[in-house]
Amino acid sequence: MPLKQLKAIRWAVRATLALGVIASTIANILHADPHPISQAIAAWPPLALLLTIELISRVPVHRRALAAIRLITTAIIAGIAAWVSYWHMVAVIGRYGETGAGPYLIPLTVDGLVIVASVCLVELGGRIQAASATSPPVTDASGRPDAAGSDGPPAVTGPGTARSDHSTGQPQDRRETATSKQESKSSLPPRHLKPRRPAASKTPDDSSPEPAGGNREVKVPQTADACARWVACWISMRKDGLESGPISLGFEEEARSRYGWGVKQIRDVRHAATSGRLREQANLLGVALPPEYVDDSGELAMSQ
Repeated sequence: MPLKQLKAIRWAVRATLALGVIASTIANILHADPHPISQAIAAWPPLALLLTIELISRVPVHRRALAAIRLITTAIIAGIAAWVSYWHMVAVIGRYGETGAGPYLIPLTVDGLVIVASVCLVELGGRIQAASATSPPVTDASGRPDAAGSDGPPAVTGPGTARSDHSTGQPQDRRETATSKQESKSSLPPRHLKPRRPAASKTPDDSSPEPAGGNREVKVPQTADACARWVACWISMRKDGLESGPISLGFEEEARSRYGWGVKQIRDVRHAATSGRLREQANLLGVALPPEYVDDSGELAMSQ
């Protein structure tokens, strides 16, 4: 199931859990003495359960012992909240006209709803964490890793997840299936499949094995989301003064910290932008270029 859909389902489960907790809290408050302190004490158990479930569904644990401790503690808190809320709700339902077995059965529907929603929320949290671990990092407009990526839009594909096939030199995107690759290639006009004439290139620094720009095949993103990430990365590179000049392999760690990608990937982004291919691919995929986007395609075309 896609990461975006999992997050949407998680919000629906949270709303369901909140509904059950609100019903339990209201019953506790109605049964308590008409005093703020008494009502706050009665309302605390279901709220504590809600916070505990939210914590265990969001915070990953890498040790089995710690995971067992927090699960046992959550079960204890859930048992206390269920016991207290059950008798509060029995008294309130009986006070408002239910007779026979009704006051003893209706509270079970609330507790059952809370239990099912809690289990679903924990399960969805684990699946979302697993899916996020296999997704590329989400970056903001400046190209830096986005700390809020866990609840934001789903991560998109780009050069950070692409690996080069040594036999062909083409990027192999882990998130694209063979069918989508074939459709992307077949949708390109013939002029995009023809190799471009070598452009005038600069001699790279001896410390960097970056090949001359004209001798490299221009790699471009194949999806609209990936293209948008390339554009954002290029704008950040220009702000940092990386629109020209060699990029050494010693810049690898800083590049990943600043842009979320390695040296080879940001070289591909710069090559695509300065050759004009990134602008062409953005127009082809329907990606709107921001006003601050600037490339050197016009100068390169004149020099050729």
